[in-house]
Amino acid sequence: MGYFELICRVIITYIAMLGWSKVLGKKLISHMTIFDFVCGVAFGAIGGNMIFNHTLPLWIGVIGLSLFSLLTLCSDYISLKSKIGRKIMESKPQVIVENGKIHLQTMKQTRLTVDDLLMLLRKNSCFHLNEIETAIFETDGSISVLKKSANSSFPVAGIIDGHIMDDNLKLIGKEGAWVQRQLKARNVELKQVLLAQIDREEHVHLFLK
Repeated sequence: MGYFELICRVIITYIAMLGWSKVLGKKLISHMTIFDFVCGVAFGAIGGNMIFNHTLPLWIGVIGLSLFSLLTLCSDYISLKSKIGRKIMESKPQVIVENGKIHLQTMKQTRLTVDDLLMLLRKNSCFHLNEIETAIFETDGSISVLKKSANSSFPVAGIIDGHIMDDNLKLIGKEGAWVQRQLKARNVELKQVLLAQIDREEHVHLFLK
């Protein structure tokens, strides 16, 4: 591969990756889920092959990068519009510490060691487990912590894009029927709700479409 071909490959790959990065947006870069992380790595690997693999025709690389980017966009759209698709494409946050007690089953499922958990808690300025009301292991591998206070209550997403999130409601001891009654009392239809945050104290915060 000569210098001229290398320069052409670098320029065309740069333009293609810059264009698709603008389309895919910041979500892929932020690695919000493990799937986003894998897609980000694969996106970079395809770009690297386009530059250095001289046996790969450049136009085939551009097509491959474009198809991969379109599939990533399609998966994001499915996750956005379909409750079932969201469950398939994305993992869900898990409660790992509650009322100062560690959920060992969640530790096993996430393959976290006690040292890993303590390190993540220290990053949230938590050095004693008994000061934690709730700690949730997020889909990006981080931990969100609610410390104990006089009125501490961790809100969950009870409704997302017009769909009742039954698994989230179980975390605060609520059911879909209770949510429906709350909506009816406010003269709001389920399909109108973009997001509803609900806590154990039965505080409901609605964000409409």
